[in-house]
Amino acid sequence: MPLFIYKAKKENAETVIGEIQARDAEEAVELVSRLGLLPVSVEEKGAVGVATTGGRVDGHISRRDILAFTSQLVSLLKAAVPLLKSVELLAGKTRNARLARVLADVVQNIRNGKTFSSCLEDHPQVFPPLYVAMARAGEEGGRMREMLAEMADYYRKQEDMAMKLRSALTYPAVMLVVGTGTVLFILTFVLPKIQVLFRDLHNALPLPTLIVLKMSEIVQKGWPVMLLVTAVFALSWQYLSRTTAFRRICGRLIFTLPGARDFALKVEMQRFTRTMSLLLAGGIPILRALALSIPTLANEALKDELRKCQGLIEDGVAFGDTLRDSPLIPDLLPSLIAVGEESGTLSQSLKDIAETYEQEISESTRAISTLLEPVLILVVGVVIAFIVFAMLMPIFQMDIFAR
Repeated sequence: MPLFIYKAKKENAETVIGEIQARDAEEAVELVSRLGLLPVSVEEKGAVGVATTGGRVDGHISRRDILAFTSQLVSLLKAAVPLLKSVELLAGKTRNARLARVLADVVQNIRNGKTFSSCLEDHPQVFPPLYVAMARAGEEGGRMREMLAEMADYYRKQEDMAMKLRSALTYPAVMLVVGTGTVLFILTFVLPKIQVLFRDLHNALPLPTLIVLKMSEIVQKGWPVMLLVTAVFALSWQYLSRTTAFRRICGRLIFTLPGARDFALKVEMQRFTRTMSLLLAGGIPILRALALSIPTLANEALKDELRKCQGLIEDGVAFGDTLRDSPLIPDLLPSLIAVGEESGTLSQSLKDIAETYEQEISESTRAISTLLEPVLILVVGVVIAFIVFAMLMPIFQMDIFAR
């Protein structure tokens, strides 16, 4: 377990320096706070300039940066540090230049009399409406620390889920890139040298050999066109993916694919139910919770369905009943939500549903990763074996004719 060097303040403002073992900087801050100290900085022993927020030095603010900031803000609030002082401390310690500027602006606005949630609302690119709503609920209910702790837990679970998905796809993606690169290398550099041997036998070459040689010729002569087409496709995709209409078409297309439909729905429903549970537990009305939860989804088609449900709720229909007629919502979900509404435990029901989906997603990602690895190895092996076989066939024929 890593060793961290911490600098902290005692109640009498005395500065103390010590060492503590923890899994990461966030846990180190938490452990120092439990000692009754006010953490000022926490650095991993042997590392240079590791900030308490764990951010990067560039100007991009990721979800992980916000998670680190929120977790450490909660730790400081638990140590009875005032909110303004907590944000000021974190603003001075973050290594992310953009986040430091944002937090400095938040500190200045709080000093000018604005509420914490209003200050966050001034930076929608950093703090989404969901975060602002939870902060405002904490202010109104006098439960800021609890609300931020829930927010940190929410970000942590979403980050863990994204990490599992990335981990499951990393090895297959590497295999696909390496396999494609190997095949292109053979077609571009190896086959032209072997092709000289068959120059006089072109008309007598077997069909597999002719196919491979033609592919090699296309790659050698047509690579500028292929590169241009790839670039145009990538730029077009990047542009179209920003349009709602294109995302809506892609969303509905995904739901028509048997294998992808169930997995995509699980991922989206996990995010939706987890967000709704968080907001309802914070005392936010269901309509407002829906309005904040829908934008967190990625699938535009599913967003449209939930907006229809939102309109029905405004007309007085129960939440569970609005979901029953939607063709995209899993059949069991409306029943579970209806039970939660009737028993007054809707937030807990949604939380339980989210945890169930998280478990199913973990199992699905393991299964997909386990299945994709041998399939990709087999596909790459078959392609390379076909190329080798196609090149050896004329040699075998020449040997037979020589006999």
